[in-house]
Order: sequence, then structure tokens, then C-alpha cells
Amino acid sequence: MGPAGRGVTMDRVIIEHLPEDKELTGAKRWVDEKGEFVQISWREDIGHLAFFELRKGQFRGGHYHERKEEVFYVVRGTIRAVFADLDSGGKETCLLEKGTKVRVGTRVGHRFEGIEDSLVVEYSPQYYDRTDALRIDPGG
Repeated sequence: MGPAGRGVTMDRVIIEHLPEDKELTGAKRWVDEKGEFVQISWREDIGHLAFFELRKGQFRGGHYHERKEEVFYVVRGTIRAVFADLDSGGKETCLLEKGTKVRVGTRVGHRFEGIEDSLVVEYSPQYYDRTDALRIDPGG
């Protein structure tokens, strides 16, 4: 299992650690005397926006989407993520830590486990559709 952004080789899973630089254009984060500011999304259409807590030892996910791409940003904590590409058969496990943003494409099963109590923002360019959350056990 690799740390965030290392070891994930799937074409439809993109992991990045947002840069800590207020002057950059685009997604970024910084801390100043006022506290932390994070620009999670930049020039993206958002049809669905959610926020969730994942407690230590608990799981979320265990599904994939045929039509919906999802983006997750870890606000606080550490999460073990398992991704399974249904088309290529590839499978990856990695740790997502505070400041990590991960984009999960369609037909990629994903499951998250709280390694620590964690807070996550989730968004998608598509609207939420309950019928497009198809159960899968990505393993891990």
C-alpha cells in the first residue's frame, strides 16, 4: 500500500496533494493567521456536493458508478482507500491524508476505511442518482 499519490497507477483514479501556496492559480490550500483556507475545486461544474465523517474503523463506499465521476477531498484524518477498475481488473490500495484530493472515474469500485476519525468533502459534475450506486466488494 502506497501513501497518497504514490503507487496508484490506474488511469481512472487521480490522486494529488493540493499545493500549499496562496499565490497559485487553481486548486490549492494555505494556512495564515486566520486559519486554513482550501480551494478544493477550480473551474469545475458541480452537480452534487456532500460532506461526510468517517470514524476510525468504519467503512464507506463499497460501490461503483456507471455514469458518475466523484472527487473526494480529505479535510482531516487518514483514510485507507481501495480502488478496483472493473474494466482493466486493476486494483490499488493507498492512504489518503489531510490535503489529498482524489478523482475516481466511472466503473471504478471504491471503499474507504477510517484509519483516524476523518472529514471528507465529496463532489461530482453529475447530479446524484441513487440508482447509479452499484454495490461491489473491491477487496482490500
